[in-house]
Amino acid sequence: MDPRDEPLTVPDDCIRWCTARDQGIAVLDDMTLVDLDWWNTRLDRHRIPVRIAGHDRDGRQIDTGTAYLSRSDLQRESCILEFDGRRDLTALYLCAAWLYAHPHRGRARRFVDVRTPSTPDQPFRVITEAFAACERSPALIDAGPFRQWSGWPKAPGVGPSLLSLYCWATHPDSIRRPQLLDQQSVSTLIQHGWLENPSVPQFTVVRFTRYTDLLHHWARQADTTAELVEMWLTHHWRTQIAAADRLRRGHRNIT
Repeated sequence: MDPRDEPLTVPDDCIRWCTARDQGIAVLDDMTLVDLDWWNTRLDRHRIPVRIAGHDRDGRQIDTGTAYLSRSDLQRESCILEFDGRRDLTALYLCAAWLYAHPHRGRARRFVDVRTPSTPDQPFRVITEAFAACERSPALIDAGPFRQWSGWPKAPGVGPSLLSLYCWATHPDSIRRPQLLDQQSVSTLIQHGWLENPSVPQFTVVRFTRYTDLLHHWARQADTTAELVEMWLTHHWRTQIAAADRLRRGHRNIT
């Protein structure tokens, strides 16, 4: 852990919030509604050998229409990953579908084209090298020629947030499991004394490792999980924004 972060203490509100929740329900059952047709149509159009699936209201696996995806569906052992296509590509697109559809993650839906146009005979060579860097243990640490200036592996169309979620999904048993990098979480950490660059797109791998280590540090202090700490950070940010909006509306009504 970075020595600069050791003095930071988990907020009491975070401890109370996390204590009141169960990891399996709050994190692994964190569910969102995904438009499978939107994703699968584009996957077909771009000739990417993936077809993503989800669950209907009765829990049956489907690959058309709208479906529910839980965070547990993103993990390595998920039965959905056995559905079709390459396992690593399928995992990434499941992560993208979940992340961009989630109502509390504040990310606009966009299609991620991971092909490399400059090598049409090997369109997935670059993203495959990125997967290897993410899946290595510990994730993302080793440097190589396929890295960007920030240390993140070159991954066409894939930003730090999506790569962080992919790393989380592929390391279910890691003691220092990489955590989802969310702008709301980072903004709350900054409010609570974390001295770092607040912009997620500018995060380096070193900064991401520091972020993950701090979440695990707070989780140990709160006797909870890093995932719940991260969820509290986003919850706290949304609560603040909602309160500020109510205050502005009340001010406009008065004037």
